[in-house]
Amino acid sequence: MKIYLFEIGTEELPPKAINTAVSYFKDELPVLFKNFFAYQTPDNIEIFGTPRRIGFLLKNLNEKEPDTKKTVIGPPAKVGIDSEGKFTKAALAFASKNNIPVENLRIIENEKGKYIGAEITIEGKSVKHFITENIPQLIKKIPFPKTMRWNDTGYRFSRPIRWIVSLLDDEVAPVEIGGVNADRYTHLHRFMTQPVGRGERKSINEASAYKEITKLGFVISNYEEREKSIRTQIEGFGKILDAEPIIDKELLNEVTNLTEFPVGILGDFSPEYLVLPKEVIITVCKVHQRYFNFEKNGELIPKFLAFSNISVPDRQVLKSGYEKVLKARLEDALFFYEEDLKHNLEDFYPKLSGIQFHHKLGSMLEKVERNGEIAFLISEMVGFDKKEDLLRANKLSKCDLLTEMVKEFDELQGIMGMHYALKQGEKEEVAKAIYEHYLPKSAEDELPRTETGTILALADKLDTVISFISIGEKPRATADPFGIRRNAIGIVRLLVEKEIDIDLKTLLDKISRQEKKAKILKFAEIEKNWKVVFDEEVIPEILQFIAGRFTAYLKERGFDLDIINAVISTDETNLYRAYLKIKSVQHLKKNPDFGDIMTVFKRVGRIIPEGFEEEFYENLLTEKEEKELYNQVQKIKEMFEKEINNKKYQEALGKLLKLKPYIDNFFDNVMVMVEDEKLRKNRLALMKLINRMFLKIADFTKITTT
Repeated sequence: MKIYLFEIGTEELPPKAINTAVSYFKDELPVLFKNFFAYQTPDNIEIFGTPRRIGFLLKNLNEKEPDTKKTVIGPPAKVGIDSEGKFTKAALAFASKNNIPVENLRIIENEKGKYIGAEITIEGKSVKHFITENIPQLIKKIPFPKTMRWNDTGYRFSRPIRWIVSLLDDEVAPVEIGGVNADRYTHLHRFMTQPVGRGERKSINEASAYKEITKLGFVISNYEEREKSIRTQIEGFGKILDAEPIIDKELLNEVTNLTEFPVGILGDFSPEYLVLPKEVIITVCKVHQRYFNFEKNGELIPKFLAFSNISVPDRQVLKSGYEKVLKARLEDALFFYEEDLKHNLEDFYPKLSGIQFHHKLGSMLEKVERNGEIAFLISEMVGFDKKEDLLRANKLSKCDLLTEMVKEFDELQGIMGMHYALKQGEKEEVAKAIYEHYLPKSAEDELPRTETGTILALADKLDTVISFISIGEKPRATADPFGIRRNAIGIVRLLVEKEIDIDLKTLLDKISRQEKKAKILKFAEIEKNWKVVFDEEVIPEILQFIAGRFTAYLKERGFDLDIINAVISTDETNLYRAYLKIKSVQHLKKNPDFGDIMTVFKRVGRIIPEGFEEEFYENLLTEKEEKELYNQVQKIKEMFEKEINNKKYQEALGKLLKLKPYIDNFFDNVMVMVEDEKLRKNRLALMKLINRMFLKIADFTKITTT
């Protein structure tokens, strides 16, 4: 079996470009080479990416892909065979064109009739030929965020291509990309081998020797190995300092992709800077310097760990350089902090009118006003009585956008507002809500811990989604510049994970009515006319958009799509209750009789004609089985409604399960679609009565059991 090495060497790649390429290779390579792997194992593919190279090793490759059989169809039989039963010129021409021996021709019958045809063997391509044909296209399709041209070929890539290695065992497999032809020469570490700046040009005699050769040349090509090296060094220095390292995943990924041979350099900064909120120091270190921090008992210590891409005899030179740059940054941060504390946070509130939220949606001040209106409505619906704290937190929520610290480090918005509010004597819950109203910032981010912060976060995200959808600014498949999708996921997580028991449609209706009264949502002035944006017409679109994110959220957590749709299709717009219903039906699926249960439940829903609306009359029940069924419905109905009202959907399903034997008996012994119109309609009305109970949990007709 063969090993194939592909490496494309470039100028320094951005970290995001490396992530893009590695992720792309993980998805594409198993599919592209599936016919060549002798057997399936995770060891078949090893992907690597560093600032100067991306590529992969493919192992356990067969020399060629398997031959395949194919049936080819020629002329109709009546045209291909003459009256004497011999092949005509048409049949012979078909055989000649497809290199088919005449004796292999036969009559093939399909749905269109009888034809002359044959089964042919298509010889599998050699892996070398396949590589030459397909690797250039594979590389061309890497979806880099940004690309550039650098030579006359017009080829686009993330950075200029400087060399290509394409080795099948010990033989060069011809590949040409962007005017560069592949050979067997790689380049080792740019600064730790000669010539400095380009690195030693090293011949690779065997594909299998690649990792050993590059490692000896101070290049750890494998991402996981480099990350492990960095993490080990961070944790090792943590033990030396008797402190906990703060390992940010995003920073760890970036540093891994900025180095080929990571070397940790421990540095110091003056303890005087510890008067700054620790988030400020961490942000300065992470965003501007790519340094890691350490803490003891939750407090930062004046140490940092930087990573160099080279190892030098005297690390003090590097250490001093890192410290000098960080000192300048922290000095700036301290100046901003002290200047900001000279102002009351509330003083910035009216100045929010000078920050544009969106040219069709007014200023940030108007956004805050809208957030306050929505937050007040939510507080009314959930019975939250600390409205004064809520409105105070909302008023201060965006004020830190005008502080010097946030102007310099926008990642600290909300965080600085919280710290400044605490410094100026605001209530702790109010201050925390300023930070928390931005949460969650992603699908995996933390949620607000305070009630005030939770309500404010929900209001802020609802306003964003409502506003942008109302003016037609919807996210596209490949772009979401206003973060509408992210905000919708935030809404879903807040409602579900914070167990907020409110109906979204009811809330949107209230917001719409409030908007019409207060005109809290409007276009900016266009042709001297102010236009109201949000009205009831856009509510279904907003609900559908949020429902889409709700579905995606639940699918990622392992819930079945048919069960999700079965609940959503009942027009349940209380997402917390919808989640509990989905959870209860998913739990029911573990029941070994789930298939039989669904068959019976679905039969009830499917027998009812669309649009059927007739009254049910108990006195029209004639058969014993339908009377027994109705009596059982009456027996469980009160407790069922009680369980539904108390959100105990698993118990409610348990009540419905008691109907199953009676429904079985009903369908086995009672004809529903009888000629007698009164009896037929009454039996359908009985089914409708039962199905209404079903629909309080899910539309079971949408659940698949195969």
